[in-house]
This record gives sequence, C-alpha cells and structure tokens, in this order.
Amino acid sequence: MGGGHAHLHVLADLAARPLAALDVTLVSPSRWHHYSGMVPGFLQGTYAEADLAIDLAELAGRAGARVVQAVARRVDADARAVETEQGALPFDVLSLDVGADPGGLSVPGVADHAMTIRPLRQAIEVRERVDALSASGRRGPVRLTVVGAGAGGVEVALALHRRVRDAGPRPEVTLVEAATDVLPGYEVPARRRAAGILTRRGIAVVLGSAVDRVEADGVSLAGGRRIAADLVVWLVGAAGPRLLADGRLPLDGRGFLLVDPTLRSVSGAPIWGAGDCVTLADHPRTPKAGVYAVRQGPVLSKNLRAALGHGRPARYVPQRTFLSLLNTADGKALLRWHGLVSHSRFAWRLKDFIDRRFVGRYRSRA
Repeated sequence: MGGGHAHLHVLADLAARPLAALDVTLVSPSRWHHYSGMVPGFLQGTYAEADLAIDLAELAGRAGARVVQAVARRVDADARAVETEQGALPFDVLSLDVGADPGGLSVPGVADHAMTIRPLRQAIEVRERVDALSASGRRGPVRLTVVGAGAGGVEVALALHRRVRDAGPRPEVTLVEAATDVLPGYEVPARRRAAGILTRRGIAVVLGSAVDRVEADGVSLAGGRRIAADLVVWLVGAAGPRLLADGRLPLDGRGFLLVDPTLRSVSGAPIWGAGDCVTLADHPRTPKAGVYAVRQGPVLSKNLRAALGHGRPARYVPQRTFLSLLNTADGKALLRWHGLVSHSRFAWRLKDFIDRRFVGRYRSRA
C-alpha cells in the first residue's frame, strides 16, 4: 500500500526476480510517484513535472502486480484487510509505504487557508497560485509566508522567492519557525550557512514563534504578531497517517506504525512498513527523510520475500548521518556531509545528478 521510495525498490526487485504463485496488488491514489527531492526545483521552474515522475502502473506491470488506484481508508489488522473507497482488499502480507500526513492540521485556519506541496498536485496548485499572484500588471510585492524552516521549508522559500522574482514583481517571503533556528536538527555550521543564504536573498526569518492561526490574508503568531500574506505554505513537519489511527496497530505517540529491525510491526502481525509512515522501535529518533526510505527498500524487499518462504530476513540499521543537498534556487546547493558544509555549484550539479539517476532507475528502458 503506497507508492513511496521503498516500494519502488520492492516492485523493481519483483520485476527482476519474479516469484511464482504470488498475487501482488499495489494500492495508490495516483499512478505516479513524484520524487520529492525534485519538488523545490519544480516550484522554481528548473524541472517540468515529467522530470520527476515515475509511472507506478508501468513499474507494477513489469513486476506482475495489479494496481488499484484508490484512496486507502483504514487498515484492519484483525481482519487482515485494507479498506479502500472501492471496497476491502484482503491480504496475507501487507507492506506500508504511504508517507506521512502534514503536521499541525489542528491549528485553526490551516485546512481552510494554507497550502502544502504534497502530493504533487498540491505543489502544482501552489505554483499556479504564485504565478497568478505574479501576473503582469500587479502593483506592489507578492507576499508569501512559509511556515516551517526544516529542509523542505528552506528550499521552498528560496524556490518561490526565485519564481516570483523571475516573473517580475518584488517578492516578500517570510519563513516562520517555532524552533530557535532554521534547519533544526542540523549541526550549527549548516544552520548558520542556511541563515546567511536566506538573509542575502532577502527572505525574512521569524524564529521561536509558533503560528496560532492562519487566515485568508496572513498568519497570527503566538506572541500576538501578525504577518500579512497573499499565500501561506504549510510545512511544519509530519504526523502519523490517519488511515492507521483505528486499525488496532501498535503506533508511537505521533501515530506512526512501530516496527522492529526487520521493518515488521512490533505486534508480530504480517504487516511491514518503511519510510515516513513508520517509527523504528529501536531507533525512534530517526528523522523522517527520504534517504532512510531509500535505504530501507532493499531490506524491506528481502524481508517480504522471507515472509513468503524465500530466504532469510535482514535487519535494518539506520545510518548515523547522511549526505544532505538542499537546492538554494541560485544554481547552487547547500551540502552537509559529516562535518563538511559548503554552498556551491558543484553541490547543485551533484544533487541534480543523484536526483535524475534515482528517477531514471525506475523508468522503463524499453
């Protein structure tokens, strides 16, 4: 269930090494996987939609899997069925790679007035809205507020600033973060470098301020300050998928599926998971980042095969750190690798190469 990063590998592995007498079904609301690492580049105009799209239906076809294009409503662990808008689908083995829901949706006004960038159809709506605001003849600046200064928030703020600037109007972009620095969770050198990039670009950064309310024309902060905005983009983090909430599954305090080192539900049910929708019981502080889902893919595939009597299971141990490449929308990228931090054109070329290679890996070569 879900067409996330790890399931791309599972499907590709099934295409390369088919298993007999196996009925595989992929449940996904869309036939397309859009690679999240390229979405900021899509927003700024560097990539077209086709550049970051992987055809799940084509990949599933090569794997011998059928596709049910539907929204999953609930996982019933006791009945061993997935409830979808098209009816219930029974399973002997279930694998989840459905991502996370946006965090902070309980904040008043978010659902009515803020926009996000996942799935890609929402990123397309954000880009179209920004283009409409930037249309020729506009008087005054285009005011955009991005809430959440994690990696995604920093990239999106820079990307939208560039898109407005390239269209002609003056961008006024504000980045709001409840923590005391941008890129919380990153080391101090990376945070400082990111803050400097934002300042030089003219992006206002408001730190240590949670949003109390989102309105049609701006946001109100906990301290009473109000920021006017023509568009609010909400990127405050991840919450557990609602479809897991009442399925009698073991979840952590934020609603993510708890899995053991083999990526199996800690309950022992025949349910596995990977990516942002799970929390590793032995490593609960592992970040919700796509690089972990990519690394989980081979382990997940091996363990699903083992559950079907083919081979022995493997353990997944998350890496302590990872190469981080943030698109800064100026032909450069911010690179963080162990203690090294740099901002360069080389880093952008490296990011572009890695991203395009990832997408190309799962496309048909016919």
